[in-house]
Amino acid sequence: MDKTDTPATAPAIDDGCCAGGAAGTDMPARKRDREATKGVLLDAAKMVFAERGFDAATTRDIAGRAGVNEQLIQRYFSGKAGLLLAVVERYGREEGSGCAMPPPGDDLEEDLAAFLLHQLRHAWKCRDFTRVMLARALVDPDIANEMARTLSESRIPCLLSRLEIFRARGAIAADADLAHVAAGIATLSFGLGFLDQVVFGRCPDRVNEVVRTLAHTMAHGLAPRA
Repeated sequence: MDKTDTPATAPAIDDGCCAGGAAGTDMPARKRDREATKGVLLDAAKMVFAERGFDAATTRDIAGRAGVNEQLIQRYFSGKAGLLLAVVERYGREEGSGCAMPPPGDDLEEDLAAFLLHQLRHAWKCRDFTRVMLARALVDPDIANEMARTLSESRIPCLLSRLEIFRARGAIAADADLAHVAAGIATLSFGLGFLDQVVFGRCPDRVNEVVRTLAHTMAHGLAPRA
């Protein structure tokens, strides 16, 4: 086994947001070591990018944080830009955790508010890395495309499934275009969660008031007409 593929005895890395899971134990040993090494590199990269930004972060910093040979970043990810893309791809897969909410309750307005507030908390928790993603998305189409894919394949379907439950219960009009509604609310949740909270520094109480007002307005707008 190539010793450069084996992570050093560094402590497990967890930045408190969307931490990755361990590789499956049914893999061959060499592949398992390779996947484990890639995993610790992704964890370390996310932390270093969040702390220093893309430009200031170095592959030496990342490899040192992960406790592995710096050359493995080139081998596995074709350099720093490829490593960031891999982190964003994994971050996107883990965005499914944004659906880790209790099943819908009885009230549509309360559920819409709960969804938006959940996204606010998630956006705040991941704010440092999100800054890096957005900055790179302006100059790197691959990052921009991956962010768009995450929105369309994770957050929007999550909300759409909840809205469909309320429509089946009769709380939403049968002719409501829920796919477009879900897309709009998901985009709005990002704006409230990142732009209002992080970029503009809005008062949390004010943002919460906006969420409550929006949830009330949307619930009434979606309700069946008498």
